[in-house]
Amino acid sequence: MATAGADYYDILGLSRGADTDEIKKAFRKLAMQYHPDRNQEPGAEARFKQASEAYEVLSDPEKRARYDRFGHEGLQGQAQGF
Repeated sequence: MATAGADYYDILGLSRGADTDEIKKAFRKLAMQYHPDRNQEPGAEARFKQASEAYEVLSDPEKRARYDRFGHEGLQGQAQGF
């Protein structure tokens, strides 16, 4: 995973209680700011990838539930019996 343990909520600047609209809005803002076609600064592409990964997890109710319960390990299949 590209985030190396970084909290997905922190990456998107959200609280754990954020709804789907807030998640989408936060991702779009970061995507516009850090997209490699728009921002050539060092680290911009990495930030874009982090935001994309965070959005992929938090926008999917099943993945988000596993992440909230088990953290990154829950997304790697280590949380058996969920």
